[in-house]
Amino acid sequence: MITLDKCPLCSKENLVKKLDCIDHSTSNEIFTIVSCETCEFTFTNPIPKEENLGEYYKSDMYISHTNNTKGLFNWMYQTVRKYAVGTKINLLKKISQKENHLDIGCGTGEFLNACQNAGYKVKGIEPSEIARDQAIKNFKLSVSDNTNLNQFKTEEFDSISMWHVLEHIPNLNETIKEFDRILSQKGKVIIAVPNHKSWDANYYKEFWAAWDVPIHLWHFSRNTIEQLFSKYNFKLKKTKPMLFDSFYVSLLSEEFKTGKKKFVRGFIIGLISNIIGILTKKGCSSTIYVFEKQNKAI
Repeated sequence: MITLDKCPLCSKENLVKKLDCIDHSTSNEIFTIVSCETCEFTFTNPIPKEENLGEYYKSDMYISHTNNTKGLFNWMYQTVRKYAVGTKINLLKKISQKENHLDIGCGTGEFLNACQNAGYKVKGIEPSEIARDQAIKNFKLSVSDNTNLNQFKTEEFDSISMWHVLEHIPNLNETIKEFDRILSQKGKVIIAVPNHKSWDANYYKEFWAAWDVPIHLWHFSRNTIEQLFSKYNFKLKKTKPMLFDSFYVSLLSEEFKTGKKKFVRGFIIGLISNIIGILTKKGCSSTIYVFEKQNKAI
């Protein structure tokens, strides 16, 4: 395990324990989540060593790396994912008509394939061999297992997307710094992450499924993700709630809390969270952020 003594966002040492969570997916181990009292950044601490993190992904619950439709829960997830791909493409078209797009953590390749069909020149990164093989086999995509962004040229891409990936990346600051290098001027970054300030996060507390320890290393709010990207020459241009995520997360959270899949109750909690998130500043269970690379002062 690796224990961080300083906040990765502001480098201060004002860390306080927020809560303990169980890894419900694989190990049943307990992990601690801490917050920085200076900047409010929240993260899992300690975390497994990078070479050991892969063991915590070996779970049937990690369905984003498969196309499994067996069972009602998996079928619902895959059905919503097909719809979500269309909304993601529409968002990309609105913010960037330029050609070169990189999708980091592209999974089984549905979104990257849709980008390619929409006329973008695409590249993907996916460390999971199972998911990567499906993306290449099903869609003949260019997908690398190399997660190091130094493989790309300066200003090679016009846009980058990470759909529920940034919270998994061990080298957080280095990654955002590389975005600045490999993006063209006014290039866009689309980031989707859970929002631990949401109503459902507060309702479920340690049972909130989107804590997802230990594979979720970092836990963002609008304030902290905006602080992070501003450090590296990016400005927040747009936010968009991921309404379906609230239902998915609430359904999982109900199961973690009660041991049963309570579909009706999970749906109701997800709906309440969305309504409160839209009407207040709390935000929904997950949020999409669009950042734009800024011109550097001379």
